[in-house]
Amino acid sequence: MKTVRVTIDANSNGGRIDPARVDASTEHDIARQMVEDETEALLDAAKFARRASRSSEQSPRSGT
Repeated sequence: MKTVRVTIDANSNGGRIDPARVDASTEHDIARQMVEDETEALLDAAKFARRASRSSEQSPRSGT
């Protein structure tokens, strides 16, 4: 795979965050968001595992 170098200007206005919202976030808000992110990640992993399990059950096994 080819390596591509990218220069990022931290002072540009092209960011994807709302600085006012970030500054206004409390520790409680951050902790709640962490729990939400973890929950979503677990649900995504379970969904992937179910799909992978179904896929392996449907695919023909070689050598048997």
